[in-house]
Amino acid sequence: MRSSFLIVRLNPQKLAYLKFILEGYDHLAILSVLDPEKGLLKVHFYEKEKSLIKEILEDLKTELSLELIDSI
Repeated sequence: MRSSFLIVRLNPQKLAYLKFILEGYDHLAILSVLDPEKGLLKVHFYEKEKSLIKEILEDLKTELSLELIDSI
């Protein structure tokens, strides 16, 4: 299976919350924290889950002050 990732920035105080949501959702994604002070992280997931990941992130955008930086 092919994997992909998104780079996102969010409120640093909400990192654990997003990790809990995505990994708790049947291990939908794995997060790697790139810069905890800036709230910068990499979200790793299987390509087939990309639309679901983006939908979840879009739903949480306001609550987490989330911004999509880059995707592959």
